[in-house]
Amino acid sequence: MKNLDINLWRSTLLNHFKYNLEKFATTTENKDVYCLILDCHATYGNVNLKWNTFDSFKKHVNKHYSSYTSDKLLGIRGLEYNVGDFSYEDTKQPELINEFEQLYEEKLSEFFDDEDEESSNELTQKFINALVEIIFELRFTFSKLNKTGHFISFIVEHDSEYYEYIKKTVTIEDYYKAFPEVKEYEQYLSIIYSTSKEEQVTHWSNLLYEFIIGNETEGTRSLKQMYRHKYDVEEEIIKLGVIASREVVTLFEVFSGYTPSIDGQIIQSDSHTRWMFLSILIDINNANEETINRLKQILIRKYEVDNEVQECINIARTLHTLDSVRFPEEMHDEGRLRLLNYEEYKNN
Repeated sequence: MKNLDINLWRSTLLNHFKYNLEKFATTTENKDVYCLILDCHATYGNVNLKWNTFDSFKKHVNKHYSSYTSDKLLGIRGLEYNVGDFSYEDTKQPELINEFEQLYEEKLSEFFDDEDEESSNELTQKFINALVEIIFELRFTFSKLNKTGHFISFIVEHDSEYYEYIKKTVTIEDYYKAFPEVKEYEQYLSIIYSTSKEEQVTHWSNLLYEFIIGNETEGTRSLKQMYRHKYDVEEEIIKLGVIASREVVTLFEVFSGYTPSIDGQIIQSDSHTRWMFLSILIDINNANEETINRLKQILIRKYEVDNEVQECINIARTLHTLDSVRFPEEMHDEGRLRLLNYEEYKNN
């Protein structure tokens, strides 16, 4: 290939993939194929065909991930659809494909050097579009595979969100068939979102509390069944914004042992858990004056009574994020053993 010819590359790649799938279709391993992925780097112009069967996935799990729980293994977030854990991929590609990759990368480098972002984006989009066409043109070949009832095929681009391109090649019906937990979670959220903002804050805050202390409640079990966890709860709290900040500070007080929990416990949590509440506040990036003042009082107590200087540094950073006019950036020594400008927080 002397010039960058996407059509020639696409047809060569299509024939190569057809050959690999047709060959696999004649083997005894052709049973319960549940997913096929074009695994690509749009920055480099390379792509590999990878697929998996239920039997190969089970063997892989038994060998490498036998201690994993179902939420880590199954569903849209599990290893089940992680292309790096697939067992089958296409054989060595024709030389023309390698030539294309070299020309493609050179062309993108030229665009980068010329700061021509528009042409660069246009080329990478042509690359992705060609892969979408390949998947559609492989549909007849897919019929030779022994597939599951929820078989799906899609593109994974390594510099993008994992499922960014899935709906280009998978219908919404097949998407929900492969990932029923996604539809269930969307319906769950729809019910929660129909309540008032205050009720939503209470709902998610209680769930976060239950997850942290390890309570097995109807709420936590329901989320786990949808392969959701504590991080999803954090995300919902952040999305609620300023209205949730007050409750986040309350949880910070509870897990600092300053305030009894809703069930009367005095909890002394680890610093990692307490940092989680501060990071949520930083992500919300908004709080009313009352909430900010409560956080300031926590800083004073931790500094002057508990001598938890490293945590004070984190609180100072959070206060600066919430009100950069009132509170300066935190200053500390190299070992993070002293908050050098503590008085500026105390007196503001």
